Amino acid sequence: MFCLVALAVMYGLAVVILRSGLGRSFSGVMHNEQRMRALGLTVWRVKADVFGLSGMIAGVAGVLAAQHIMYISPGLMAWTVSGEALVVVILGGLGTLVGPLVGAAVFVVLKHELSSLTTHWHLIVGVILIGVVMSRANGIFGFIEYFVAARSKSANTNPKAREVTKDA
Repeated sequence: MFCLVALAVMYGLAVVILRSGLGRSFSGVMHNEQRMRALGLTVWRVKADVFGLSGMIAGVAGVLAAQHIMYISPGLMAWTVSGEALVVVILGGLGTLVGPLVGAAVFVVLKHELSSLTTHWHLIVGVILIGVVMSRANGIFGFIEYFVAARSKSANTNPKAREVTKDA
């Protein structure tokens, strides 16, 4: 329960920061660094702020993982652990706050369920990841956004849907 509360607090902190002026400068530097420099922003300072903030979030995640596992070993510093983090972000959706949460949930379920079926579960997850990347959607959350937008667009353009809403 403590981890869920910490997740909610860190998510709320990220939302507050991204809606602030600092968050706008983060987004501006991410999208067009030259333009932000031309506007007079000290880009290296914004990048240092992002680096520090991401280090803080990673530190909190490490503390929570250590508390959960109750053991720290050099094996946790392997490149595959960092690779799993990238898979989670790409699978869930880049550029969103909800995407990595969705990706983490899907990755944990896939890892748990597929590892009970085969020892080569990495191969299946890799094929799924390649499919997500090749689909050009923004991860699983991008699929969800696309289908919700397509459904609302079809409801707005469907004449029968308009008649139903006029009668109601």
